[in-house]
Amino acid sequence: MQSTEISAASGNSFVVQRGQLLRIIDIEGKQVGDFVCFNLHDFSDKFSAGRTRRNNNKLRISTGDRLFSNLCHVMFTIEKDTCGIHDLLYPPCCRWVYENVYKVPPKSGCLEHLAASLKAFNLGEEDIPDPLNVFMRSEVIDSSLLEIREPASRAGDYIDLRAEMDCLVALSACAVDSGACNAGKLKPLKVEIFTHLETQDL
Repeated sequence: MQSTEISAASGNSFVVQRGQLLRIIDIEGKQVGDFVCFNLHDFSDKFSAGRTRRNNNKLRISTGDRLFSNLCHVMFTIEKDTCGIHDLLYPPCCRWVYENVYKVPPKSGCLEHLAASLKAFNLGEEDIPDPLNVFMRSEVIDSSLLEIREPASRAGDYIDLRAEMDCLVALSACAVDSGACNAGKLKPLKVEIFTHLETQDL
């Protein structure tokens, strides 16, 4: 098993082989993670929040649902989800959002942290797709308005993603410390990667 802690307001990348299980754990509770992935053998084939919404016919996905690429390839299947509330509507936070939306001095956000973690693979900010925001709680109000609420995840909650192809994955521990997104406190996340045999007793 490979285990890595992603520090608050940072990101990391991993290779996940087909058949392996990727577990994302909210260590302390109420911490969002921005998750993106790419076909390891063709980076132009990458996660699509839009295709994932359309092909599951849902705004919110959980156990049994699948993550699709922009080419409609199945990338991951959600095998287990102890939280059940994640977001497919918001793009990653970034310097522009902090300065223009939150009205705070510019700082690095999930977009910059994801890009930094993928720099070794010659991927930049322009290559980052809109993410699956793990543990993020968004609501549609009055049929059209979006609202971010405190995550429902508790300490130890996790989501298990079974890789359906060889993937390059990146995950950031969301850096938003204003408003409800991370309940006002930046916290770490943990990633565990299991082989098929290691997951038999999970």
